[in-house]
Amino acid sequence: MTYKLFWLNSYVLLLLIIGTCDFRGLWIPRWSIQDNQKIFEVIDNKFNHIFLQVFGNGEAYYPSNIAPTRINDDGWLKEFLHNAHSKGIKVSAWINVFYSWGYGPRIENIRHPINFASDWYVFDRNKRSICDYGIDELKKLKIEGYYLAPANPSVRIYLLNVIEEILDRYDFDGIHLDYIRYPDENFVYDIYLRTKFQRRYFYDPLELESDSLRLRLGINGSEELNRIWWQFISDDITEFLIQIRGRIKSKKPDCLLSAAVKPDYSIARVEFYQDWLTWVNNDYIDFVCLMAYSKNIEGIINKTLNNVKNHKKIMIGLGIYNLNLETIKKQIELIRKTQFSGFVYFSYPQLKENKRYLKIMD
Repeated sequence: MTYKLFWLNSYVLLLLIIGTCDFRGLWIPRWSIQDNQKIFEVIDNKFNHIFLQVFGNGEAYYPSNIAPTRINDDGWLKEFLHNAHSKGIKVSAWINVFYSWGYGPRIENIRHPINFASDWYVFDRNKRSICDYGIDELKKLKIEGYYLAPANPSVRIYLLNVIEEILDRYDFDGIHLDYIRYPDENFVYDIYLRTKFQRRYFYDPLELESDSLRLRLGINGSEELNRIWWQFISDDITEFLIQIRGRIKSKKPDCLLSAAVKPDYSIARVEFYQDWLTWVNNDYIDFVCLMAYSKNIEGIINKTLNNVKNHKKIMIGLGIYNLNLETIKKQIELIRKTQFSGFVYFSYPQLKENKRYLKIMD
């Protein structure tokens, strides 16, 4: 199959599944799934796509043979999917990828990676694992919790197996990736990523800031090697995304692959190594949801419009948790003037508290 044919087939598939009309999505976090079928009463047929969180904090919300399990019965999930499909609603399995644990007391379950595989987690420049950081330290760094190391082969196998388990067992229409990024630009020094770089370029990334290297390579050479290193990190995550896509499409070709991403692609790439612009423009992903939860989104919209090849691959995430009705209404009107496919509400709990957010969608 030629590249052009592959791109055409992917684009046609995207149009068939999300439609050329208004994409109206809703994130349903794991702490709300106890509402189960009541969710459909709340949303009142206003949405055509739901992102249902079934894997978060490194725990499965279905009986898993791989990860620690929070809910041991999956009858609720099968019933939820059946009812959603009967109403014409697509459902994507929302998965926290590298974000593995938050600020809460450490889970005691031995099946959780934080208890059996501390080497699976990201390391800082001082070769200190993020697992050795306390909650107060992470809060000062504005990091949400403990992240798995994207370059670690064992981590990749583990996460791919979780995704495959979900696809094999349940009739989801898509896989939705969250936290497919690094926590910040300082936690990129695990031994696996450093070794991969050293095998290719013959330098340990920990050496790149040293005076001795600057003397050997000169200022220009040193800066160029640093640039190569930063690009290498984001390319490595992109490589894993392509692996995920291959696994998904080989099992279920019509399954949509999407991701929740930092809204400004420049910040996403430079600070978190989440190069979603490349993912979209090279058809490595079916669509992304920009987490644009601020009051002023015009700048993000214009920047995205000017740099994304296929505007149908963009959904705008709207923060109904922190913005009032009038602001959200104006943002929806603004989105509908673009060629973006639509928007996604974050999130269900706030919608449940204030159903007036439903009325402004029409």
